[in-house]
Amino acid sequence: MNVAEKLARQIRRVAELRHHYLDIGQAGAVALALIDAALERACKAAGSDDAGAVIAAGLELEGFES
Repeated sequence: MNVAEKLARQIRRVAELRHHYLDIGQAGAVALALIDAALERACKAAGSDDAGAVIAAGLELEGFES
């Protein structure tokens, strides 16, 4: 699996995780804001030609756990 594919899988995983924080309401607001910001950076990195940004975004998303 290459880094672009790995990033796409992380985006999908964290997007699914996002729904859990959305469901818990106000208690998940901070986590939701962090996830949204990380997903935005990951989407921008995925559309760039910057391998370093793709790797960094993937590592950031790996840090989100349920």
